[in-house]
Amino acid sequence: MLTTDLLPAPMREPSVVMDPRRLGALQPTRLSAARSIYAKLVRENWSIDLVEARVEATGAGRMLYRIDAAGHIMHLVAFSYEPQLVDRSPRIIGSSWDIEGALIDGEVTEAELLATQEAIPRLYAGRATPETLIWFRANRSIRLFDHVIEALVAGTQPDVQRIRDVGYLLRNTGLDGNGTFGTKDFQEYGAQHPLGIPFHAQLFTAYMMREISVDLVNATARVRNVEAASVDAATRNTIAVGNGSALGLVLLTMNRPQIVHAWLSAYERIAANVGRRTIDDAHFLAVTTMLDQAIGQKNDDHTDYGVFPSGEALAIDLRVLRRVLRRLADANRHEGGSFTLTDVTDRAPSSILPEAIELFRSLLLELAPESEVDEQLRSLRVSERKQLDPLTTVAELRAQIDHGFAWVRELPVVSTEEQTRVWYKSRNSEEPRSGPSWEVPEGTNDLAVDLLAGVTELEALLRNESPNTRVGTLAIAHPHLEQVMAYVQCLAALPYAVPRFDVRDTNFVPAHIIRLFNAFCFGLEKTHDVHQRNLRGLIFEGAHFRADRDEPARDWRWEVQR
Repeated sequence: MLTTDLLPAPMREPSVVMDPRRLGALQPTRLSAARSIYAKLVRENWSIDLVEARVEATGAGRMLYRIDAAGHIMHLVAFSYEPQLVDRSPRIIGSSWDIEGALIDGEVTEAELLATQEAIPRLYAGRATPETLIWFRANRSIRLFDHVIEALVAGTQPDVQRIRDVGYLLRNTGLDGNGTFGTKDFQEYGAQHPLGIPFHAQLFTAYMMREISVDLVNATARVRNVEAASVDAATRNTIAVGNGSALGLVLLTMNRPQIVHAWLSAYERIAANVGRRTIDDAHFLAVTTMLDQAIGQKNDDHTDYGVFPSGEALAIDLRVLRRVLRRLADANRHEGGSFTLTDVTDRAPSSILPEAIELFRSLLLELAPESEVDEQLRSLRVSERKQLDPLTTVAELRAQIDHGFAWVRELPVVSTEEQTRVWYKSRNSEEPRSGPSWEVPEGTNDLAVDLLAGVTELEALLRNESPNTRVGTLAIAHPHLEQVMAYVQCLAALPYAVPRFDVRDTNFVPAHIIRLFNAFCFGLEKTHDVHQRNLRGLIFEGAHFRADRDEPARDWRWEVQR
């Protein structure tokens, strides 16, 4: 017989996890792409060298970095331009960018660099060179970039509080890979590639944007004054990369359900494993220390988060969880109790914010051994195949619906008048959008994967079909349901793959699903809502720069207070 310790720890029910409100409450963790790629490059002591910096007094020029990732060579080139204050946007609808560049595998030639510089501005009409992993674009902060250069030219440091108020010198406006614009497909990287975990290439490029931002202001200041100051370590530590995300991440969630399941199940698995540990003195001290850090940061965080709770509200609830933790630890110590770390959230008041619960659970992942985290990161490499199996029977398809999609029957039905949302891309920029059907031109391609309506229609159809009928026969007779059948077949055994909401619901708040990828998967901090459909946030705030590599590695999540 297996002992309790050897049995898999129970994970939370999908009915809890897959609610959009809960998905939007998930926090950055050790599994998030930003934190995990940062941990990897620090652990493996990647070498990042600026091998070329040709910059004019306007900041226009070219910068080339050579990256030695534990023996694997990559290059990153950035082309900087004097800002043109037209056609600029924090989203992909812009057509004017201050920084364009590429992350390229292996050695590079001058011909590749010139081809890259010529192709990126054409975007959808351009094509990356064969070994290109990522194309990226960024804009300068109008509020901050020139201020920093002017201070350096004058031989002083910029106003740190002003930097903290803005947060970044460069704002990401595009990180494109995995086949987009001809970049290398992720499956071609191979599991042994240093960026072989989903979205590590994109977030490493974001890390390099931060390096570029400081190198660019330093180089520009020196062109204007050879005796100019350079950004010092204290100032550097306040600089992050800005980011804006919008409805494209909702479409990403619809189209990549296997990776959604992989990330959520990895999180749930580690949190459950750590959560069943008894609260002894060591665990009490470790978790209390992290809670104290989190409470301090949230108290000093005055960001207006829109539909999400404020830092102050989170700090209040984290104090409640700290009191619950203390009470259970005392019971274990003095009364011979066997309360676990999971009992802290299970016994918390029902009024506790979901964000506070998820932040507490994210702290539990800090207690997991590195080997377990690495194993779960490797599990993110999944097959995303969603192809119909025509030889299965109607009886098997019914069983798959019962197993993985019974929630469709239980989801509250939205009235017909409120089921008007359409998901599409604009013609001029391919920007993802959504809106009521009467605002959308006739013939618009609806991009939604509407599993709620599709499974409902499919179930009604199956009631009148023989159990032995082949699914392929059914798909030929009803081709509009082929995608739904394929999704059911491929996702029925993946309980964390599909968020439980109506994609047609006019009153649906996209910000919750955007934040799932933005904060939880990618690892952005301070992700605040704008109009319930756009999120702005910071990447790598407080992390080491390459110039800080000799300093001890630290948990930069709690370093910077605002």
